[in-house]
Amino acid sequence: MRVKVTLYFPFREELPTNPLELDLPEGATIAQAVEALATRFPSLRTRLYDAQGQVHRHISALVNGVSIQYKRGWSTPLAHGDEVVLLPPVGGG
Repeated sequence: MRVKVTLYFPFREELPTNPLELDLPEGATIAQAVEALATRFPSLRTRLYDAQGQVHRHISALVNGVSIQYKRGWSTPLAHGDEVVLLPPVGGG
């Protein structure tokens, strides 16, 4: 299946095109999509994963405009044609 992935600054600096499309196996999860990105673009790995190999806790993801925190988190399944957005940590105050 194919999903469209959009990354926002600073992640997008590593990509030749943004958004991009990923080919994933049927039933893949958002976590598997992130791993596919890190495999395809190794320079993203340290930006996406912490030292324990978990997706950084401050990274947010949307699937078709809905936060994964309202779904099944990083275990949220994807379907052909889904649109994934990865957002970097945001600070302020």
